[in-house]
Order: sequence, then structure tokens, then C-alpha cells
Amino acid sequence: MITINEIWEFYLSTKEFKPNSIKKEIQRYNRHIYPYWCNKDFNTLCSRDIILYRQHLAKKNLSQQSVKHCMSLLRRAVNRAIKLDLLSIQLPYFEMPVTNNARIRFLSQHEANLLLDALHKKNELWHDIALFALHTGMRAGEIFSLQPANIDWVQNAVVLFETKNNITRIIPLNDIASSIVIKYYKKKMQYLFSETPILQVSKIFRETVKNTRLNQNISDRRNKVVFHTLRHTFASWLVQNGVSLPVVGNLLGHKDLKMTMRYAHLAPDQNRYAVMLLQQ
Repeated sequence: MITINEIWEFYLSTKEFKPNSIKKEIQRYNRHIYPYWCNKDFNTLCSRDIILYRQHLAKKNLSQQSVKHCMSLLRRAVNRAIKLDLLSIQLPYFEMPVTNNARIRFLSQHEANLLLDALHKKNELWHDIALFALHTGMRAGEIFSLQPANIDWVQNAVVLFETKNNITRIIPLNDIASSIVIKYYKKKMQYLFSETPILQVSKIFRETVKNTRLNQNISDRRNKVVFHTLRHTFASWLVQNGVSLPVVGNLLGHKDLKMTMRYAHLAPDQNRYAVMLLQQ
């Protein structure tokens, strides 16, 4: 008999995790995977079991995205056990929920100033992290795991080697972002912004968003301001200022231009300008 705990421990011991991701994985396992599968012999796992599990998650009133996260984590763990010969079964069919989780909200300059001013009064570190995010477009996990060694002083840029899409990304620093890097580089900490890894967005940031009422009367979570909104704001401001979508996509580290196309509607004048070039 192979239990879910054996599969999980095997998964944890044979895979490398980023500090900011492992905590979420463990929480998801403890809350939504182990309680359901604790008595199951995974030598008999089949596609019907997966369908029943998905139905179980749906009955817990989880969002479609949360259901997808749980099923994806289970699939990764089981697939790893199969590939590394802990399990001798065929990977069952995992029918994932179809989700549209794309956030579309970005901040106006006024909203950004409102948030930054409030953060500045409350906590200097989180003001600086938020300002850095607005001027680099980096993901939260990329910022939190940033180390002094990631700073290329010759190019005046951040070099990210381990990104979400597993591609090396170079992000030029403007004067504002550069001044923040210099400020924290001088502190000589293990990570740029902290001595120990920052594992999640601080309650300070979330409370400040709430207190500035940026999410007042907004029910759709895709329109709510979260830390990731700063990344969307970075991209949206660039497009509105005439930066081409491929350049924006490159700065964001998008693998596919389709990801960047969500910002295309912010630059209608670029299309008009393009066709007008034919008249010259």
C-alpha cells in the first residue's frame, strides 16, 4: 500500500522549492489533500477517483482557481512518484476546471500615489518594495527572493536567473528603482530587502489597501487591488506611454505574446499610427 503521505514526503524530498512557494504548497496539502486521501491506497488510483475528488472540492465552495491549484498539486506529486518509480501505475486523467483568473485592474497615477503615501506613513520597507514593484514589474516572489548578487552594476539592471518561466530575465533599473537598490544594498543583508526570506505579502500592505478604500464596492476579485496589481500597473503605464507590446512582454518575462496582448486595448493610437505610416 502506498499512502498519500508517502507520496507527499517523497515529493518534498526529491524536488527543489522556492522559499515563498513551499509554504503555500504545504498549507494546500494539509487543508485540502491529506484529509480526503489519507486512507487511499494509491496503487489503485484511477481517473474516477480524481473526478470524485474534484466534486468534493467543489462542494467545499472553493473557487475554481483553488480547485485547480489543489488538483495540480496532487497531479504533480503523483506524477513525480510515477516517474521516479515509487508508484507503478499510469497517471490518471485530471480534468482541470476552466478558469478565467486574469486580473485586469491597474492603478491610476492618483491611486498609486494614494497607496504609496499611506504605505510611507505606515512602513518604510513596504513602501519601498511597492515602489520598486511599480518601476520594475517584478512578481512578488521575484522581489522577495532578490539577492545582492542579482544586481548587475555595469548594466544597472536586475538579472533574474530562476524565474517562473525558467528563462533568464534582465530588468533595467530606472533612477527610482536604482535608488531603492542602492539604499538596501548598503545594508548588506542576505536578501536585498531582508535578512531572511520574505514568504508572503505583508499584512501591512493588505491593510493599507483596505484603508485607502481602493477596493471599495468591488466584488469581482479580478478587479481587486492586490500586490500583483503593481505588476499590471507597470505594464499598463508602459503601454499607455507608447512602449510596444513585445518590449513590455520581454520586461515582464512572458513566454508568449498572448499574455501581453491583454494590454493591447490601452494603446489604440499605436494601431492608428501604424497604418498612417503607409501614407508617407
